[in-house]
Amino acid sequence: MNNSLPRLIDGMVATLRKEVIPHIDSDFARGQAYGVIYMLSSIKLRAAWSNAFLSEQLHALEETSLELKDLAAELAGAPLPDAPDRTKLPDSAELEEVRNAGDRRICELIDWLATNRATVAPGVLTRAEAAIDKYLNWQSRFELKTSAKPMFAEMSGGVEKS
Repeated sequence: MNNSLPRLIDGMVATLRKEVIPHIDSDFARGQAYGVIYMLSSIKLRAAWSNAFLSEQLHALEETSLELKDLAAELAGAPLPDAPDRTKLPDSAELEEVRNAGDRRICELIDWLATNRATVAPGVLTRAEAAIDKYLNWQSRFELKTSAKPMFAEMSGGVEKS
Protein backbone atom coordinates (compact mmCIF):
# COMPACT_ATOMS: atom_id res chain seq x y z
CA MET A 1 0.00 0.00 0.00
CA ASN A 2 1.09 3.61 -0.45
CA ASN A 3 2.24 6.14 2.09
CA SER A 4 0.83 9.64 1.88
CA LEU A 5 2.97 12.24 0.18
CA PRO A 6 3.24 14.33 3.40
CA ARG A 7 4.47 11.27 5.29
CA LEU A 8 7.14 10.59 2.68
CA ILE A 9 8.30 14.20 2.83
CA ASP A 10 8.39 14.05 6.64
CA GLY A 11 10.67 11.02 6.30
CA MET A 12 13.01 12.88 3.94
CA VAL A 13 13.17 15.87 6.29
CA ALA A 14 13.84 13.63 9.31
CA THR A 15 16.63 11.86 7.41
CA LEU A 16 18.23 15.17 6.45
CA ARG A 17 18.05 16.42 10.05
CA LYS A 18 19.25 13.22 11.77
CA GLU A 19 21.54 11.54 9.24
CA VAL A 20 22.84 14.15 6.81
CA ILE A 21 23.16 17.56 8.47
CA PRO A 22 25.16 16.33 11.52
CA HIS A 23 27.83 15.05 9.11
CA ILE A 24 28.21 18.27 7.12
CA ASP A 25 31.26 20.30 8.19
CA SER A 26 30.65 23.50 6.22
CA ASP A 27 28.22 26.15 7.51
CA PHE A 28 27.39 26.99 3.90
CA ALA A 29 26.57 23.37 3.00
CA ARG A 30 24.46 22.99 6.17
CA GLY A 31 22.61 26.17 5.20
CA GLN A 32 21.93 24.65 1.79
CA ALA A 33 20.58 21.48 3.45
CA TYR A 34 18.26 23.63 5.58
CA GLY A 35 17.15 25.29 2.34
CA VAL A 36 16.21 21.84 1.02
CA ILE A 37 14.25 21.17 4.24
CA TYR A 38 12.42 24.49 3.76
CA MET A 39 11.54 23.63 0.15
CA LEU A 40 10.37 20.13 1.10
CA SER A 41 8.22 21.62 3.87
CA SER A 42 6.65 24.03 1.38
CA ILE A 43 6.02 21.24 -1.10
CA LYS A 44 4.38 19.19 1.67
CA LEU A 45 1.86 21.99 2.25
CA ARG A 46 1.07 22.45 -1.44
CA ALA A 47 1.39 19.09 -3.14
CA ALA A 48 -0.67 15.94 -3.38
CA TRP A 49 -0.56 12.83 -5.48
CA SER A 50 -1.53 13.68 -9.05
CA ASN A 51 -4.85 12.61 -10.52
CA ALA A 52 -2.93 10.49 -13.05
CA PHE A 53 -1.07 8.67 -10.25
CA LEU A 54 -4.30 7.93 -8.38
CA SER A 55 -6.29 7.24 -11.55
CA GLU A 56 -4.05 4.31 -12.51
CA GLN A 57 -4.51 2.80 -9.05
CA LEU A 58 -8.28 3.31 -9.17
CA HIS A 59 -8.40 1.68 -12.61
CA ALA A 60 -6.68 -1.44 -11.26
CA LEU A 61 -8.98 -1.44 -8.22
CA GLU A 62 -12.02 -1.11 -10.47
CA GLU A 63 -10.90 -4.07 -12.59
CA THR A 64 -10.30 -6.19 -9.48
CA SER A 65 -13.67 -5.16 -8.04
CA LEU A 66 -15.44 -6.26 -11.25
CA GLU A 67 -13.62 -9.61 -11.28
CA LEU A 68 -14.51 -10.26 -7.64
CA LYS A 69 -18.11 -9.19 -8.16
CA ASP A 70 -18.57 -12.31 -10.32
CA LEU A 71 -17.48 -14.40 -7.30
CA ALA A 72 -19.71 -12.60 -4.77
CA ALA A 73 -22.21 -15.47 -4.55
CA GLU A 74 -19.44 -17.93 -3.63
CA LEU A 75 -17.90 -15.46 -1.15
CA ALA A 76 -20.99 -14.66 0.90
CA GLY A 77 -20.16 -12.21 3.68
CA ALA A 78 -16.67 -11.42 2.33
CA PRO A 79 -15.67 -7.73 2.37
CA LEU A 80 -15.32 -7.27 -1.39
CA PRO A 81 -14.03 -3.98 -2.77
CA ASP A 82 -16.64 -1.90 -4.51
CA ALA A 83 -14.78 0.54 -6.72
CA PRO A 84 -17.15 2.89 -8.53
CA ASP A 85 -16.73 3.71 -12.20
CA ARG A 86 -14.07 6.36 -12.55
CA THR A 87 -14.90 9.82 -13.69
CA LYS A 88 -12.43 11.81 -15.76
CA LEU A 89 -10.87 14.33 -13.42
CA PRO A 90 -8.78 17.20 -14.76
CA ASP A 91 -5.05 16.86 -14.22
CA SER A 92 -2.99 19.49 -12.43
CA ALA A 93 -1.89 21.18 -15.68
CA GLU A 94 -5.52 21.64 -16.72
CA LEU A 95 -6.46 23.03 -13.30
CA GLU A 96 -3.46 25.36 -13.36
CA GLU A 97 -4.47 26.67 -16.78
CA VAL A 98 -8.03 27.37 -15.56
CA ARG A 99 -6.61 29.20 -12.52
CA ASN A 100 -4.13 31.17 -14.65
CA ALA A 101 -6.85 32.16 -17.13
CA GLY A 102 -9.03 33.38 -14.26
CA ASP A 103 -6.16 35.37 -12.77
CA ARG A 104 -5.44 36.91 -16.20
CA ARG A 105 -9.08 38.01 -16.45
CA ILE A 106 -8.91 39.54 -12.95
CA CYS A 107 -5.84 41.54 -14.05
CA GLU A 108 -7.60 42.62 -17.24
CA LEU A 109 -10.66 43.64 -15.22
CA ILE A 110 -8.50 45.72 -12.84
CA ASP A 111 -6.97 47.50 -15.86
CA TRP A 112 -10.38 47.96 -17.47
CA LEU A 113 -11.89 49.42 -14.30
CA ALA A 114 -8.96 51.83 -13.99
CA THR A 115 -9.44 53.02 -17.57
CA ASN A 116 -13.26 53.15 -17.47
CA ARG A 117 -13.93 54.31 -13.87
CA ALA A 118 -15.77 57.43 -15.01
CA THR A 119 -18.28 55.39 -17.04
CA VAL A 120 -19.09 52.82 -14.34
CA ALA A 121 -21.84 53.55 -11.81
CA PRO A 122 -20.27 54.24 -8.39
CA GLY A 123 -22.16 51.41 -6.65
CA VAL A 124 -21.14 48.91 -9.32
CA LEU A 125 -17.53 50.09 -9.18
CA THR A 126 -17.49 49.73 -5.39
CA ARG A 127 -18.93 46.19 -5.55
CA ALA A 128 -16.54 45.10 -8.33
CA GLU A 129 -13.51 46.45 -6.47
CA ALA A 130 -14.70 44.82 -3.23
CA ALA A 131 -15.02 41.44 -5.00
CA ILE A 132 -11.53 41.80 -6.47
CA ASP A 133 -10.08 42.86 -3.09
CA LYS A 134 -11.76 39.88 -1.41
CA TYR A 135 -10.19 37.50 -3.96
CA LEU A 136 -6.72 39.07 -3.69
CA ASN A 137 -6.89 38.96 0.12
CA TRP A 138 -7.93 35.31 -0.02
CA GLN A 139 -5.01 34.56 -2.34
CA SER A 140 -2.54 36.25 0.01
CA ARG A 141 -3.85 34.37 3.05
CA PHE A 142 -3.76 31.10 1.09
CA GLU A 143 -0.14 31.72 0.05
CA LEU A 144 0.84 32.30 3.67
CA LYS A 145 -1.11 29.26 4.87
CA THR A 146 0.50 27.00 2.28
CA SER A 147 4.07 28.25 2.75
CA ALA A 148 6.49 26.71 5.21
CA LYS A 149 7.84 28.74 8.11
CA PRO A 150 10.86 30.68 6.82
CA MET A 151 14.25 29.22 7.75
CA PHE A 152 16.44 32.25 6.95
CA ALA A 153 18.53 31.96 10.12
CA GLU A 154 19.18 28.25 9.52
CA MET A 155 20.03 28.79 5.85
CA SER A 156 22.37 31.72 6.50
CA GLY A 157 24.03 30.35 9.65
CA GLY A 158 23.95 26.62 8.99
CA VAL A 159 22.55 25.95 12.50
CA GLU A 160 18.98 24.90 13.25
CA LYS A 161 17.00 27.19 15.55
CA SER A 162 14.55 25.39 17.83
